[in-house]
Amino acid sequence: METTRFTAQNGREVLKIVTDSGRTGYIDSSIPIEVIEAWHRRISAALAHPISRQRRLLRASRRRVFEPVRRRTRQRGLMVHMRLHRRGRLLLALR
Repeated sequence: METTRFTAQNGREVLKIVTDSGRTGYIDSSIPIEVIEAWHRRISAALAHPISRQRRLLRASRRRVFEPVRRRTRQRGLMVHMRLHRRGRLLLALR
């Protein structure tokens, strides 16, 4: 990665960055070079994965997380269940 410094028409100092693949970018020189290099490494690592994976991870991080609803552990009152026994007799189960 090559960097050159020059003054733009608006009077600000600008860095011209040419990557190894030939891409050119212009960045304000008030940003430290170490930060720019770290940003470049981060972008390169992110682009190494398929975009669909990045979208899936982004969607997963934005998903709303619901807290589980507390369920009743005890049954209220007396409950009667009617079931048929194997022989066809009615079986009442009380809980």
